[in-house]
Amino acid sequence: MNLPVIGAFGASGIRLRPPSAFTLIELLVVIAIIAILAGMLLPALGKAKAKALQVQCLSNYRQLNLAWLMYIDDHRDELPPNETVLSGGRTGANATARTWVTGNAYTDTNTANLQRGLLFPYNRSPAIYRCPADRSTVRDEGKVRRSRSVSMSAYMNDEPNPSDRTCWHKLSQVVNPAPSAAFVFVDEHENSIENARFVVTQPGDFRWIDFPAARHNFGLTLSFADGHAEAWKLVSNASRRISQMPPYLQNQSVRSDDADLRRFQSAIPKVPL
Repeated sequence: MNLPVIGAFGASGIRLRPPSAFTLIELLVVIAIIAILAGMLLPALGKAKAKALQVQCLSNYRQLNLAWLMYIDDHRDELPPNETVLSGGRTGANATARTWVTGNAYTDTNTANLQRGLLFPYNRSPAIYRCPADRSTVRDEGKVRRSRSVSMSAYMNDEPNPSDRTCWHKLSQVVNPAPSAAFVFVDEHENSIENARFVVTQPGDFRWIDFPAARHNFGLTLSFADGHAEAWKLVSNASRRISQMPPYLQNQSVRSDDADLRRFQSAIPKVPL
């Protein structure tokens, strides 16, 4: 009995082609297509990640602002103190022991000073004190991640003395601008932050004393006295230049028509009150 030959020929006697591998040109074409697709997808993925970090930052500051409002409700309309002590240089600028948060964000190696602050009992999550996009480290040494990137407007009870007229002492005093336009917490630049307060100069003084963050594609997060939070963008050339300067960012002069400084100045009261 003659059996059909299987191998080079099929059972029907038709010659079968052996499986063929990709040629070098075909492999190169496939690799090129993958590279093009990756080049198209990676920027979109990067933008999606950046947007997610900004959303988380907004959530953090809303929660912190809620703790601020709860404190005020418990203390008969009084704002939590935002007091600081200046004893020279960045390491000497510290929030006092009776402040919403204590210590110095530049030098603190753990969250202890967050937990000692007056707002911590209202939300015991240290994570809400830091923007998730903040990669700065203690003393810029590249070892320990900083625990705080948020500061509070100096006009929110920076001088906890009812007779003082340089800042608000009660929430009911926040009328000009209105609570929806008066900022409370702000994402401060990693090359600027130290104590608990964020100082904005009065209209007519064209300087940044402290400087806002630019982590979200030259953007930052603020919360307001009515409880909401917003994402702001730095738009002036001066702001973009300053945001890329090395530490320590203090007393940076800008033009009188600087849009970013003027926007911040619109979110503070005119003093004396």
